[in-house]
Amino acid sequence: MKKVSPTDGSSIIEVRNFQSKSTIVFESTKLDELWTEIVEQILENIAVFQMNGSGCTFHSIVSLDIHTVKYKSLRGGTYIPLPRFLASKKVLINMKFESEKQRMKMFNALNYALQGR
Repeated sequence: MKKVSPTDGSSIIEVRNFQSKSTIVFESTKLDELWTEIVEQILENIAVFQMNGSGCTFHSIVSLDIHTVKYKSLRGGTYIPLPRFLASKKVLINMKFESEKQRMKMFNALNYALQGR
């Protein structure tokens, strides 16, 4: 960001950080649409910063960092044992599913039962 001093008219370059929200990217995600959305978010953040009386104008992009993390979703067949202090209370059920289809049947049945209340 570039800021002009009101007293002597000299320019000062300040480095500011602007970021977008984290997004989960699947194989089916359209990357060009995602990129456009991210750029729009960052440009909106810059505009808000300028409108809030910072006195700065956009000068240049110094760097662009893209952070990635491998996303591993929970699926049927994924079993996470309850911590010992919860399992010993005998009031929680930790369900084990052999397949995604089995898990979906269970949650559909549970949803149907809850809607009947």
